[in-house]
Amino acid sequence: MAEANYDEAKHYLAELAPARGISEVVWRDALDTLMTAIQLIGQETLSPVEIAAKARIARRDERDWPAVAASLLLDCPIWTEDRDFFGAGVATWTTETISIYLGHL
Repeated sequence: MAEANYDEAKHYLAELAPARGISEVVWRDALDTLMTAIQLIGQETLSPVEIAAKARIARRDERDWPAVAASLLLDCPIWTEDRDFFGAGVATWTTETISIYLGHL
């Protein structure tokens, strides 16, 4: 996961979780647990594909380029509900499609 996307997730969780009655202790613990299985990718690692990633996502939301760059570098799909990634030339999976896939294993 691009480090910038991790920072974005923390920002949104801090904003959205209280509105859903989820305490900071709970969401931080859940995020920390999830992050034990995820490797962060720093800006310096993404730099070689930054221009290509920005070109792919620029028409939608150029701020999303780190996720596209990670996808390009690792040749892997993006798990997202954000439609900005659709049409960016990288594979995407939604929670629904992952659930369907895992249900058929």
